[in-house]
Amino acid sequence: PGASHGWWLCVLVPACYAATVWRPYQSDNHQYLPRDYKRTVIVTFALLLQSLVIRGTIESRWMRRQAVLLSLLVIAISWGLFLVCLKEHVVFGGFSGLLPVLLYNKLYYTVLRTIPNSFSYGEAFVVVQGCVAFAYCTLIQLPPVLFRSNVLYTQLQTIYYILQIGLIGILLLVCATYACKWLRKTVPFWMALAVTTVLVALCPIGKLPAVTHLVLFLVADMQTMITIGMYLALLLLTVSFVMWQFNYGRQTTTATRKVFHFLIVLVYGPGLWYQCRLLYLASGLMLAILVVLEMARLIQLAPVANMLNTAVNLFIDEKDAGAIALTPIYLLVGCSLPLWLHPAPCDLTNSGGLQMLTLSAGVLSIGIGDTAASVAGYHFGRHKWHANTNKSVEGTVASVLLQALAIGALYQVGVIHLTVSRAAYAGIAVIVNALVESRTDQIDNLVLPLVTYLILLALFD
Repeated sequence: PGASHGWWLCVLVPACYAATVWRPYQSDNHQYLPRDYKRTVIVTFALLLQSLVIRGTIESRWMRRQAVLLSLLVIAISWGLFLVCLKEHVVFGGFSGLLPVLLYNKLYYTVLRTIPNSFSYGEAFVVVQGCVAFAYCTLIQLPPVLFRSNVLYTQLQTIYYILQIGLIGILLLVCATYACKWLRKTVPFWMALAVTTVLVALCPIGKLPAVTHLVLFLVADMQTMITIGMYLALLLLTVSFVMWQFNYGRQTTTATRKVFHFLIVLVYGPGLWYQCRLLYLASGLMLAILVVLEMARLIQLAPVANMLNTAVNLFIDEKDAGAIALTPIYLLVGCSLPLWLHPAPCDLTNSGGLQMLTLSAGVLSIGIGDTAASVAGYHFGRHKWHANTNKSVEGTVASVLLQALAIGALYQVGVIHLTVSRAAYAGIAVIVNALVESRTDQIDNLVLPLVTYLILLALFD
């Protein structure tokens, strides 16, 4: 409530996919991009066109019949792109043009009706586009994986399929809990969660079940085990901070909540630089855990509901006006988006520093930049950008400076490699994301990583 519509956000996810493909096309390396990724680019472009149809419908520019005809036109355009650009079979192209658009249209209105006050129109575009793109990829990729036992997959492919299976299982549990009221009781829900977990763990990937692949990966080498130990220590530190706030018993400020941003920098920084595959796996698993915990809180399940309600009441963001506490989930998603959007993130992180800085877009923009803006603005902000905001010029300057210092530090220790032009492009990305943070009333954790990733991807040579 009170936020602008944020229509412009409908462009971000399709633009990020398109830019990811466009860069290799410029260097004649497009043949190395997975075909499924190119398919997703076309799907997200269709979702962008359908977003424009949805906007016109909401603003009453078109009658229902006109909206239906425009949606059919979007489906036809998508179908044509599959046939012309990727030479797909006519049936598969029709399926890929029709199903995502219909699912997107249905899911978008369902989300707005079911979870009121939780999204602006633009934020709902981003969330639903991501869900539909994930569902489409899963639908075309998982069936061959589950029914072919003689195929060998790379380590990153195996992790990717484990996350697909796990997240699809959680999404089905969410839908079942929404549809069946008896599942909202304590014993049935935990039993359903246990059954879902077992089924996911036993799903075959190649010749072994998913849980076996997972265990073998986690104990593969000492560096992985040390990183896991570090992550557990950070988890303990986070829980200790939350418990301290419980005892303190006062509502936290925006600056206080940035402690979580600092902690997530400690998770994603070393993970990106040294243990990308482990970070990729952990980000997906933690998303599933956060969704389950939020479900448990919403339907008031023992024994975790009271503790979770207390935590949410203490750390709630003023933008979490609906029933769901989305800001913590957005923090995880925002830092992970560059990893999830890139077709092969952990196989390309040594490409002259290019991929590393691009993959760090989430950590850079919200872990460092947004944190600096909030803390500096809270303590030193005297000059507001305009009367209806608490964003200050001092906070924006601090955001730019701290992000620039972080990039400089990464360059000095050899994590990234910069030419003069790349440094200039990185500076543009930093300045733009700081200005967007200062001017937008949309959720920073969702918007800034996409903006920064898009600029770095589009400008870097």
